[in-house]
Amino acid sequence: MRKVATVCWFQGALADVRRKNRAAEDLLSPEQRAALASARAWWQEGERALDFLAERARHETRIAQIQTLLADLRASRNVSPDTVAEILRRVRGVSANRALNRTLATAEFGRALRDLLYGEGSLPVRLAAFLGTQRAGAQTASQLLHVAFPDRFPLVSPATRAVLTATRAQKNAARRIAIQRYEAGEDTSRGALSLLADFVLYDAARTALGVETFADVNAILWHAREMPAATSRASGRVREEAVPYAVADAVPPEPAERDLLAYIEARVASQGFTYPPLAVRDYYLALKTKPFVILAGLSGTGKTRLTELLAEALTDNLSAQYRLLPVRPDWTDATPLLGFFNLLAGEYVSTPFLDLLTEAGRAENRERAFFVCLDEMNLARVEHYFADALSAMETRARTIPLHAGRTLRIPPNVFVTGSVNVDEATHPFSKKVLDRANTLEFTDVHFGRYAADGKGRARKEPLPDIAPADRQRLFLGARARDVREAQEKLAAIKATYPDRVLAALSSLNGLLAPRGMHFGYRVRDEALMYLANAFDADGRGLLEEKPEQNLAAALDLQIVQKALPRLSGTQEALEPLLAELEAWAGEAYPRTRAKLHKMRRRAAEEGVVTFYEP
Repeated sequence: MRKVATVCWFQGALADVRRKNRAAEDLLSPEQRAALASARAWWQEGERALDFLAERARHETRIAQIQTLLADLRASRNVSPDTVAEILRRVRGVSANRALNRTLATAEFGRALRDLLYGEGSLPVRLAAFLGTQRAGAQTASQLLHVAFPDRFPLVSPATRAVLTATRAQKNAARRIAIQRYEAGEDTSRGALSLLADFVLYDAARTALGVETFADVNAILWHAREMPAATSRASGRVREEAVPYAVADAVPPEPAERDLLAYIEARVASQGFTYPPLAVRDYYLALKTKPFVILAGLSGTGKTRLTELLAEALTDNLSAQYRLLPVRPDWTDATPLLGFFNLLAGEYVSTPFLDLLTEAGRAENRERAFFVCLDEMNLARVEHYFADALSAMETRARTIPLHAGRTLRIPPNVFVTGSVNVDEATHPFSKKVLDRANTLEFTDVHFGRYAADGKGRARKEPLPDIAPADRQRLFLGARARDVREAQEKLAAIKATYPDRVLAALSSLNGLLAPRGMHFGYRVRDEALMYLANAFDADGRGLLEEKPEQNLAAALDLQIVQKALPRLSGTQEALEPLLAELEAWAGEAYPRTRAKLHKMRRRAAEEGVVTFYEP
């Protein structure tokens, strides 16, 4: 009887497991399962098959590297912040997440991470404790659980979750299944239960896709966003099994932004071009901060060429992702850039600029960077032909009106640079234009050779081998999106940094205000964002190595590039202000002091104060 009872209990338990699995499988509708099948076929077959295998191999190698670090974390009695920082850096390479930054690189977070992954108690209890005590959300918890146990936990992110298109009813059903599957109690927090429900949905997607690993689920969902709208596959198509592959024992570590900058500078130097120290880095940071930059200065100093060199170094695809548009003096409206409606032909006439915006806006290109250079942009008045685009960049919608109610969005992965030569045939910039751009000046000419690190030092270590996709991902992803995020990042590096920057800008504005040359909130906010972008995700300087020196250099550059271009007038009226500003700059801001000294000297010779030098 006891044997019969045991068999009956086992059969009942097995039936219960099967019933729960069927409930999870039934979460997705036939339409959703068909869409997932199309996504798998699109990513794993044809010309993308090799990309799929290579990406899977890289993912597994990264996971193996992280698990070695996690084993050390689990075994160590004392948690090292350096170990935590290295874990976070490598986890960012698995899936982009700006929350995984140096603010979490503490012994306290390391202990909380260890409790989440290896602590006692049920998963809902550990997860609720982690989410309740740390400055990390559900996405961060999901990533950390995945890298520790890749077969048990999926990678949850807003981007891939959106592809699943789960309805409210499906989410509620997933929540009920999660409560049973993970034995969640009534006291389980809402955030923990929501993530557990996501785990159920992703598990249903894995079953529907017919793949073994959550890494494959993540890759298919991620790349499904790139599928053309009309993509479909015949459901009866026979698929060959993937050929087994080997994972290398050791691969180079995930590239950091400092590696990317070193790579870009070396690529520029390899083309035979020399720029002053920090010039390439400054241009890179200015573009990251605001996708509109002005390069001004002496003709023949490589301004236009720099736009091409940077685009080439980032994309390796100039023909598709870069446009050089020479500005003509007869550009009196937006039609040379935005096209026009031809009444006779009954169709809209496009332009290279419009075509590039359209291409950059495609779903499959959202992680690619596109660049435009308006060569000699002040041959015509910028406000006449570029006003619509300038205004669109300032709005959340970023849309440009075209014709008959049609609009076009300027995608956030498009970056515009204007090269400027100042002479009698060109037009001055209004404050509206200057407020919306960083103005970088190129007047110094050096016929000697600069070292490949951009600072006059020879590089001893080999350059990192960074794939074009990774270069663009770093460039597009590693930036402060708004002033709040910028202040938080600066405060995480050192609590006093935001107040110090604001105090310096306020002091400068106090000197400019009596002459009506002070700046507004836009300049303040963009200066803060530039300074935040001048540090990488781990708080290391991108201009100078030491944080204090890096902050000072970035603030000095912002004063020169955002505040000084506004100064114009007669020498008689502005000489007292220039002298006062030069004294204010002192030793703290050497670039500002040097530029003001040049402006004063030229004003004494010509009687006119201007930022630009011919």
